[in-house]
This record gives sequence, structure tokens and C-alpha cells, in this order.
Amino acid sequence: MHTDPDIQLMLRCGEGDNEAFRKLFVRYRTKIINYCFRFCADRSIAEDLGQEVFLRMYRAAPKYRPDAGFRTWLFTIATNVCLNDARRKRGQAGTLSIDAPIFTAEGTAMPEIDDPTGHPAGRLLDHEQETIVQAALTKLPDKQRAALLLRIHHEFSYSEIAAQLHCSEGAVKTLIHRGRRVLAEILTPYFKEGT
Repeated sequence: MHTDPDIQLMLRCGEGDNEAFRKLFVRYRTKIINYCFRFCADRSIAEDLGQEVFLRMYRAAPKYRPDAGFRTWLFTIATNVCLNDARRKRGQAGTLSIDAPIFTAEGTAMPEIDDPTGHPAGRLLDHEQETIVQAALTKLPDKQRAALLLRIHHEFSYSEIAAQLHCSEGAVKTLIHRGRRVLAEILTPYFKEGT
């Protein structure tokens, strides 16, 4: 018998309990959409990708087996959805300038769902930095970006990320190391003291 409440909910979901699915959806919606947003840098696409993640979760519920933690399993689905979307768009995608903010269709800068509170000047600086980092992330290869996001923003272990990306722990460490190195090169001019 599994003691993880998320696994229990998912097993109930597999038995047709829609309330269990709703609880999981409410618990993970923001995390999944933010992960997708950090991956693709477009709020509407992130919401579509998040919807696809939960649709796949729902469809997989009857066959779900708790071989790994539920959170790891769900983020594996999210990673696969994001990587598939990136592959599909690879030929269509333009490039994002590192110093160009990410805008909505209405022309306003895009905050995250869980926008930080505090002093307005601090929020503006945080938002500017997040925009710069987000633009830099889009320059990384897909698997490097996924590995970094899973490790830094969602605190998955190397072994969990390896399972999600279908590679070895050594490969994950290499992806993260190279991704951090490239990000440091891109971001150094923006975060030097006094700028």
C-alpha cells in the first residue's frame, strides 16, 4: 500500500474518481503551467501544453502503476509534451532577442502565474531579471533547458531527471553543467555589478 497521497489520488482517478483527478489538477496546475511557460516562453502555448499534460494524465489513469513518485511521473509527461512541441516547431520558430521582453498579445510584459509580491520597484527588477533569464533559457537546447528547469525550479534529483529525460544520471549532470555554463556566458553582461 502506497502512503503518498498523490499516488492514492491517482490510483482512485484510475478507478474513475473524477474528484481525485480534480484534486490533483488543482494541486499541480500552476506548477505544470509555469514549467511549460519557462520551457516555451509563451503564456498561451504554456496553457495549451499544460492542458495536454493533464489530458494525457487523465487518459493514462486506468493504466497508471506507481513505479516512481507521482510528481516525477507527472513531470515526465510535461517534459515529453514540451519536448514534442519544441521538435514540432523547430522549423517554424524564430529567435528571441536576449534583451527583448516577453509580451502578451495585448502588448504587456508577461508575469508568471505566481508573481511575487512586495515593493513595486523590487517586483519590476525581479520581473526584468526573470524576462532576461527566460529569454536566455530559450537559447539552450531543449534537453538542457528541461534538465535545468527540472533541477532548479522543481528540485528533482538527478536520478528523477534521468528517468524523465530517458537518459543516464551522468548525461543529466552534463546537460545541467553545460546549460549553466551557457547561461552564465549569456547572462554575465546583464548581471555585472552596477548594471
